[in-house]
Amino acid sequence: MSKVDLSFIFAVLTKGVMTTVIVTLGACVVAIVLGLFVGLTRVSPRRQLRWFSIAYIEFFRGTSMLVQLYWWFFVLPIFGIFLSPWTVGILGIGMNASGYAAEYVRAAIQAVDRGQYEASTALNFSRLTMMRRIILPQAMRAMLPTWGNMLIDVLKGSSLVFFITIPEFTSAAKQAADATGDYMLFFAVALFGYYIIARALITPFVRWLERRVSRGFVREQVA
Repeated sequence: MSKVDLSFIFAVLTKGVMTTVIVTLGACVVAIVLGLFVGLTRVSPRRQLRWFSIAYIEFFRGTSMLVQLYWWFFVLPIFGIFLSPWTVGILGIGMNASGYAAEYVRAAIQAVDRGQYEASTALNFSRLTMMRRIILPQAMRAMLPTWGNMLIDVLKGSSLVFFITIPEFTSAAKQAADATGDYMLFFAVALFGYYIIARALITPFVRWLERRVSRGFVREQVA
């Protein structure tokens, strides 16, 4: 490969990596926010909210992420709703992942000892205060490891935005492979690249959150 080829390939791969990171971070924010909201409605005493959350979770967990992206990108314009590829990619992947995140939230909340609920009721705490001060801090410690896996799935799912015209890391590797004919090399770069991104971004973030939550829980216990 010439110097021109190398500079072109470096630029393509760098742009692909940055695109993947941006889509992943945006989708992770969407997944966390919606996952918390839907997970909390899943354990709500109000039946209508529980029905909504069950329908939401079943839909996004039970259907293909790629087909969901296609609906956002190709079908919504039929009804006059036009979204940019970036909006579709971030919202589509984030909402798909939020279905799984919501179930992790529900499971973690229901795993908290029933005595904590009874003690909160005996102290005349409102449901909001009970969830914010007693239940959620304990549930967070249980849900964070599963959320780490979910965020890594978001990273891997970001490769699907290629199908809605966003040139992410996998498509950049294919473009470089097409230009040079060296498919083994560049798909190996893509393969290990996703692993490096996960280890460099997602794993440290989850571990940092775990430390923060653990320190906060210890302070609450001491107080």
